[in-house]
Amino acid sequence: MRFLLDVNVLAGLAFPLHSSHQRAHSWFRQEPNREWATCPLTQAGFLRVASRTLGGGRDAIWQALAGLERDCQSPGHEYWPVDVDLRDLSDSQRSRLIGPNQITDMQLLLLAHRHRGQLATFDTGLRELAAGTRYEHSLLLL
Repeated sequence: MRFLLDVNVLAGLAFPLHSSHQRAHSWFRQEPNREWATCPLTQAGFLRVASRTLGGGRDAIWQALAGLERDCQSPGHEYWPVDVDLRDLSDSQRSRLIGPNQITDMQLLLLAHRHRGQLATFDTGLRELAAGTRYEHSLLLL
């Protein structure tokens, strides 16, 4: 299985003091040869969170970028360009969007589906976006 890791899973894996560090590592170690992916959205989100965690200045951004580059060179990593267009959402998909925070979530879910993978997340709110749709199996709640 291929997994698109959301920002909180990436941060959980990277930072021992993150509230989900243990859960993220426990899940990730279960299958050491797993294929995992990042995309422009998850990379940018991770860099934002990581650079804040590391102090917020120029050096923090450089550290976060270096960590991301290192991690993305590890075996099993894939880069997925964002090749889904939110303008193509069906009326049914649009009706599931009840707040602005779900827009990126929907795009990540569609991206995981397009690449025949699963979006790995801690965000239980995504269950409502995916439930009863063809995207239901494209979501993995950790």
